[in-house]
Amino acid sequence: MLKNGMKCLFTSLFLLFSFYYTEKAIEIVEQKDPIMKRIEEEKKKEEKLAVDAVINGSFVTPGYAGLTIDSKKSFTKMKKYGAYNDSLVVWEEVKPVISKEDYYDKYITTGNGVTSNIALVFPVKKEDSIKEVKEILDEKNVLGTFFVDGIFLETKKEEVITLTSRFHEVELLSYDAKYDPVLFEASLDNLRSFTNQKGKYCYAEYDREEVLSLCQKEHLHTIIPTLKIEKNPYHTVKGKVRNGSILSILITKENIGELPIVIDYLKQRGFVMDTLDNLLSEARNIDK
Repeated sequence: MLKNGMKCLFTSLFLLFSFYYTEKAIEIVEQKDPIMKRIEEEKKKEEKLAVDAVINGSFVTPGYAGLTIDSKKSFTKMKKYGAYNDSLVVWEEVKPVISKEDYYDKYITTGNGVTSNIALVFPVKKEDSIKEVKEILDEKNVLGTFFVDGIFLETKKEEVITLTSRFHEVELLSYDAKYDPVLFEASLDNLRSFTNQKGKYCYAEYDREEVLSLCQKEHLHTIIPTLKIEKNPYHTVKGKVRNGSILSILITKENIGELPIVIDYLKQRGFVMDTLDNLLSEARNIDK
């Protein structure tokens, strides 16, 4: 019985080493293949290094993923084709070593600024109306992020659902302007049930430990806007917006009236208005 056991063990080890050396032999052959050599040459030329998130005291600025060629997948596709072909290159992202995802205890005030994206953010109190804001954004074909109060979620469910149906982002602001842990968590559950998405961000207009601490426990990043717009929106943004800016716009009659002018101005400056989550994403467009 012992001999049989030893025999099985040696057989298993033999098969294991056979597979290992066979795989190594295949790798050596592949590395000498002209297609693979060309892939590796292009990889060295086209590779883009990841940019780490920047930590500065109580603040973190998101990083940006790198980009490289997946040699094996590219080779497999091109070998079937019979030659090197740019259109068959398979790209993969390389995540930053230091990422914003590791720092829920710090504030985010801006995107990484790598692209021309910016974010329009609207804090929504329980009594606010967002219909006109949404209509302007839709008409101008731009996306916005709405931080809504928990009571607004409960009383105006259909408006929230309409926002997400138009690809706008909805996050939780507070509950009746307060940050009670139980009520806040219940509102997060409501938000998830209405939008089928988990909340990702909290909103603070200044350094508020109360908000940061609560949101850290919920694994939510806390943002402080780059620019807070309470009145005279056009004059407030003129010349002050840069790549990655987060613009918080108070919902008032005057501000809504000037919103189309502000959007047109930002477009003329070459900015792309996207959701907060897209702005702060560290991912890179995989299509290169």
